[in-house]
Amino acid sequence: MESVAARTAPLELTSLTGLTPLSATTGGADSQEIYNVLRSRWGVVAPVDMEPGVPAWLVMGHAEICEITRNEAQFSRDPRNWRWHYDGLLPERSALLGISPREPRSSSYHHDGEKRRRLREPLDDGLAAIPERTVVAQVEEVSKRLIDGLGPSGEADLVRDWSKKVGFLAVTALFGFDPETADQMMVDSAHIMDHTAEAAEARDRMGRNLMAHVLDRRASGGEDLTASFVRHASFHDDREVADSMSVPLIAASEFLTAWIALTLRLLLTDKRFAARWTGGRIALDDALDEVLWREAPAANPPLPRYAMQDLELDGKLIRKGDALIMAVAAANQDPSVHTGDMWDEVGNRAHLAWGVGPHRCPASRQARIIARVAINRLLTELDLELAVEDHDLSWVPSPWVRHPQAIPVRYQRARSSGTEIYPV
Repeated sequence: MESVAARTAPLELTSLTGLTPLSATTGGADSQEIYNVLRSRWGVVAPVDMEPGVPAWLVMGHAEICEITRNEAQFSRDPRNWRWHYDGLLPERSALLGISPREPRSSSYHHDGEKRRRLREPLDDGLAAIPERTVVAQVEEVSKRLIDGLGPSGEADLVRDWSKKVGFLAVTALFGFDPETADQMMVDSAHIMDHTAEAAEARDRMGRNLMAHVLDRRASGGEDLTASFVRHASFHDDREVADSMSVPLIAASEFLTAWIALTLRLLLTDKRFAARWTGGRIALDDALDEVLWREAPAANPPLPRYAMQDLELDGKLIRKGDALIMAVAAANQDPSVHTGDMWDEVGNRAHLAWGVGPHRCPASRQARIIARVAINRLLTELDLELAVEDHDLSWVPSPWVRHPQAIPVRYQRARSSGTEIYPV
């Protein structure tokens, strides 16, 4: 096979066909296998299909990802700069419209420069003002409600019955939603992210719920995150408030689900952790960090960048309007930042799981608290046993996140229930 170095002219995305689907990088038992195949064939920048016939560049180098994500003048987050939009090529029913709409939403997620800074400021300020004890209390309350819904013993799916629920419901609680509305929004979010036939209706209903909540807080006030948004001078109107609220909610439904599910799988299947867990000496932050390194829940974050001019990168000709996907799961295995020996790297958080640059995740502190408290509460209250072999687990068919489709377990109430495994 011809090597990248041997090619005399840079490759162009539009000249390539039969590309590897992006979902192949997240859907196998070995999270690095397809990345390694792509890297050996193409180098650290590889062509892939985001969906059939819609190509993008997959960036797998740690240094390259840092360079791209820090340079929003050269690599924009505004989907109007994607050639598949301004050339009218994207199908009307494309699932990619959920992350790259033809008209960007009024949140920092889809903007650059001054507008991104203006729309990001309320989120940064609101999250910074939330006391950690408030986050812990909300997660404990949600966890108790979910555990009370289980019987004293039986079978459960730690993805469906726990991971998909606890993070999302904790975040909606921080925004001040009542449990009934939060439950409806959780169902709607699943339809949206899974691109089901009900996705359009679910998106409309979630939008109405968000706007109704914003209007209520504007009328009645409050001390939750929504009220903080409503009071913030950087927002110009309620549409910007509602659109900005949707970003952490979608992140909770995807990233937190994956992080919690992958950590629970690690604790149940990895002998290094299982021995410490059963002995009551578990350090959940070690497990949470290993997942961020080894699996990267948002393996290919749904934050494409769009080239603002022609340039060459890793021997590839990146044309103006090309989409670039940051493969943080691949970049985290770069030996310049990660040796692969977790026990020699306790506290090393140079991974890219939270992103880097102006669009870095604003809620890494709150996400860690939510994941840690939720997992601790589950392990404190229930004795769990995996009901299948680890190699029999299947993986979600998402191009963006990686986690098992289901983690079936047998459980019973723990005899030591109430004793913290990991004080939080």
